Amino acid sequence: MSSKVNATDIASGAMLLVLAAVGLSINLQYPLGTASRMGAGYMPLIAFVTLGILGMGVTVSGFRGAPRRLENWAWRELVLILAAFAIFGALLEDIGMAAGIIAMVVISGLADRTQTLKGLAGLAVVLLIICWLVFSWGLQIRVPFFPPFLNNV
Repeated sequence: MSSKVNATDIASGAMLLVLAAVGLSINLQYPLGTASRMGAGYMPLIAFVTLGILGMGVTVSGFRGAPRRLENWAWRELVLILAAFAIFGALLEDIGMAAGIIAMVVISGLADRTQTLKGLAGLAVVLLIICWLVFSWGLQIRVPFFPPFLNNV
């Protein structure tokens, strides 16, 4: 008897829903503020709600799509990508946004065995420009962009 559900989509959707729920519960300790005067919890709230909606959509599509069994998980890739985000967050203030982005791109790039050094360099440059434009220039968030030893030169 074959399954009529896409187990891969259902598992992926469930994982997104769990991450959204954990993120929302952690985010409850931060003030939300308003759209004109955002508090520390405002943007994470929007991100986690969006993640939850995406998770619901992926889960529902698992019941409507073509049947597919759940295969083995790509543990190496999952660990590398999660480690890249965690290292970026942990070191952001100590090494600056630019070095953090480069570290994140290099570590997460190890998860894709087909990625080239040229591709990673291009991605890092594009992300550096976008993040500087959005966070440093546009939103004027006071996170050091360069490592502290370069700010004093």
